[in-house]
Amino acid sequence: MLAKWISMKLVSQKLDWIQALRGIAVVFVVLSHARYFLLNTPDWGMVDIWLGPGAMGVDLFFIISGFIMVYTTQKSDGSIASSIDFSIKRFARIWPVYAIATILYVMLVKDGMAYFAGPGHVAVFLKSLLLIPPIPSDVPFFGFTLPLAWTLAFEVYFYAVFCISMLFGRLRWVALCVWMLATVIAIPLIEQNTAFHVRTNFNFRFSYLNLITNSIIIDFMAGVAIAHIYLAPRIRLTNRILCLNLMWVSIGFALWCNFATEANFHGPTKWGWPLALMVLCIALASKTVSLAPPRFIVWLGTISYSVYLFHILVQFVLSRWLDVHGVPTNPWARVYITTLFSVPVAALSHHYLEVKLGGATRDLLTRMATRFLKPAAVVELEPVASPQPVVLRRRG
Repeated sequence: MLAKWISMKLVSQKLDWIQALRGIAVVFVVLSHARYFLLNTPDWGMVDIWLGPGAMGVDLFFIISGFIMVYTTQKSDGSIASSIDFSIKRFARIWPVYAIATILYVMLVKDGMAYFAGPGHVAVFLKSLLLIPPIPSDVPFFGFTLPLAWTLAFEVYFYAVFCISMLFGRLRWVALCVWMLATVIAIPLIEQNTAFHVRTNFNFRFSYLNLITNSIIIDFMAGVAIAHIYLAPRIRLTNRILCLNLMWVSIGFALWCNFATEANFHGPTKWGWPLALMVLCIALASKTVSLAPPRFIVWLGTISYSVYLFHILVQFVLSRWLDVHGVPTNPWARVYITTLFSVPVAALSHHYLEVKLGGATRDLLTRMATRFLKPAAVVELEPVASPQPVVLRRRG
């Protein structure tokens, strides 16, 4: 079986191993949230120990995001067009499906329109849609209407900084690193905080600083560094046995750190660093050994964004349906059935919201950007049919 899973030949350009890691990460997160079905039961103590750490899938997602951003923008020429193209793709990929998930969460979980009658709930909802922390003191979760949105707030911030750094051309990585060092390292040190714990609240007057100074952003930068190592032709481990052992040990070490040490929360000093080490080892190994993870896990990685957004809704709605109809189920059965149905719901969301709606949004924004830029006769962004990428062409 191992010989079939890992074929001893040079790696292709496909990043199936990255998609597989995404699939594994989202399963971890789903199970971490599903464990609450066993709250106040005799099994809770053991379940919390074994499933609670699944939340580290978020840190793994952040590391992968940093990696993918570098990998997919290798040919960026530092032009305004490339930055606009990048921002359009990221917005169309993230926001439309998130907005729908937030609205559905209000309607199905928060009692619909009655939710807006609560004090301050309209402001919280609007800030949530804009991914602006509604409760800046609640670091790093920030009290979003859709609780899972806190991770998207960090993602979008990282994308924004990454997009701006692309305008610096050959100095883009210098610009990115300088900004991150100034915000994530220098400001906390000025505030005399050297712990770099993600729950630190600096109580800044400008509340958004509580997000951009949070140390969890280092997870993204770890992914950026790993991508540069991966793309460097001269950095290669030629011994395949060494590569396999590095992968095996790094995966086991990441799990060991989680259960046997204080690496028990989000951030680079907790779950982040052993996961970054694991991704680095797998990335290095994949340059020598062709990795062929199971196709189902790769597919889960493809729909992982929708799984992440909608699994909480599935858990709540399906559990409530079982209660209303008096279906006798024990807590473990609810963990199983809600996890099971999260996958087809996410598959539908991926097809109709991510691919169809996201693609239409991207094409619309691309046409608008083209019209805006045409008077300057500088660049034309040519939209193509979804889900193919936008093609950039320079005039003159």
